[in-house]
Amino acid sequence: MSADRPQSGLVSVRFSAGVADGCVDDDAFLAIMSAFPSGVTAVSTLDEHDQPVGLTCSAACSVSKSPPLLLVCIHNASRVLRSILDRELFLVNFLRDHREHISSLFASGADDRFTEIVWRPSRGAGLPWMPLDTIAYAECRVVHALRAGDHTIVIGAIVDGGHMGDELGPLMYWRRRYGRWPIEDDPVVAATTLAAEG
Repeated sequence: MSADRPQSGLVSVRFSAGVADGCVDDDAFLAIMSAFPSGVTAVSTLDEHDQPVGLTCSAACSVSKSPPLLLVCIHNASRVLRSILDRELFLVNFLRDHREHISSLFASGADDRFTEIVWRPSRGAGLPWMPLDTIAYAECRVVHALRAGDHTIVIGAIVDGGHMGDELGPLMYWRRRYGRWPIEDDPVVAATTLAAEG
């Protein structure tokens, strides 16, 4: 495996011939990865015309506390990815529960995604933040990008952000279905806990 760093700052990784031989097929890969539940985010930025753009991303996670870093994984063909790398800024909207329609909207190819939601510019770089639909948000500066297969891993330093309180739950995604995080005062969860405790 070898790597180079183009002037854009994107690091491309070229794997040696045959490294993908013997890997599982697409169906097996999707079955394996869908067994792991995740939160759902809408990653946003501004394009070259200062217009809001964004997409749904469930491949988002923390990287480091010091310095504060997170990552998102975005398909190489995405126009939003190109805007993120050009502007070197992005914002992660962590979607709250019952926001399946937001996730579906931002996963679609619609060009007018931001006309159907309420958003406002973030305090720092003026990136699209969805205050009514999020439990938290993180405004990030791109510090590293790594092309891996058909996706690019974008690592961002968190320069601003916040959360909306502990009473809101996250939108979850598991086995290609949406769900919500169990809450302590949920009667179903409470009954299950009591049954488990005997």
